[in-house]
Amino acid sequence: MKSKNTLRVVYSRKTIDFVVQMLKATVFHLSFPFFIIPCIKLYGVTNESLAFNIAAIYGVILIVIKTAIAFHQRKQRQGDKIEWDDEIVLITGGASGIGLLLAESLAIRRVSVVVLDVKHVETASDIDSYICDVSNPAEIARVAAQIREDVGEPTIIVNNAGIVIGKSILDLSTDDIKKTMDVNFLGQAFIIKEFLPNLIKNNHGHIITLSSVMGITSAPKVADYCASKAAVKSFHEALESEIKYVYKTPGVKTTLVCPARVETGMFKGVRERLPFFTPALEPLQVVCQIMETMEQRRGRNQIMMPFFVNLVPLVSILPFWVTDLAQWASGANTAMDTFEGRGTTSENTANAAEAESRKDI
Repeated sequence: MKSKNTLRVVYSRKTIDFVVQMLKATVFHLSFPFFIIPCIKLYGVTNESLAFNIAAIYGVILIVIKTAIAFHQRKQRQGDKIEWDDEIVLITGGASGIGLLLAESLAIRRVSVVVLDVKHVETASDIDSYICDVSNPAEIARVAAQIREDVGEPTIIVNNAGIVIGKSILDLSTDDIKKTMDVNFLGQAFIIKEFLPNLIKNNHGHIITLSSVMGITSAPKVADYCASKAAVKSFHEALESEIKYVYKTPGVKTTLVCPARVETGMFKGVRERLPFFTPALEPLQVVCQIMETMEQRRGRNQIMMPFFVNLVPLVSILPFWVTDLAQWASGANTAMDTFEGRGTTSENTANAAEAESRKDI
């Protein structure tokens, strides 16, 4: 099956990301200098004038930057183009949210999709679903053997499974912390340990790691979540280095995904103070980016979205008062105060049951 163009990410007009998209299509487009220079010449501007020199210098800088970006993207895409008939995509946490939408989007294209989750996938699409707790390496090994027998060896791994508890450090129990680390980080590590050897053997495949903006920065009441996502990010970066320098298999591509809050219900109740600058993402926006990087087989690639996520690493190295100001302005310092979640923990389930019983009363 030949590669097909994926949908492009479209942002709401009420966000800074839309403004950035418009700028890319206009003043940051490569054709802009070739349009503006003739325009200013029509007004009788000479070649020695300041306006002409600024336009010419801007054009040269833009060409250099665009050339560097094109070279970088070409290096990322070195190797054969993807042939979906030869690929088997394994998605952890694929029974809901981003994982489910990605699985359905691939299945529609008749791509072989395998989903691992603690519950079966409820969908009309042709998806192979396996019950598996990714925090249990023995269970992963058992299910992996079944997958190889039923479907074949996965060639694209999407490490997506994750949970959030949403408690302050002192309110977190030992089991809460262990559960978050087991699912969000150790689960990803165990999946890599199980399926990486075959990718290395064939020098072909793609590993896509779902981290988070919270793996780069932090906020109150998500200490365990931030720690797990930071661990995932560091593990992925070390994995990239080993693939290049230890295993020397450039055919195995890697992508790190660091999105802000996604409207999957995982962070239900959380609200942004300045949604223009820090908008929440729709699952389809993230899925479009993931599918594009799959199809183009980009290596050592990062997906940072929306736009403000690209600025987070810069803010984190600035003086503490800048970080405090950024957290206050974005509302990150109080965002989890209204957190409800989607019942990923037994406590959430118990709270929901209690609420229902009170309704009956």
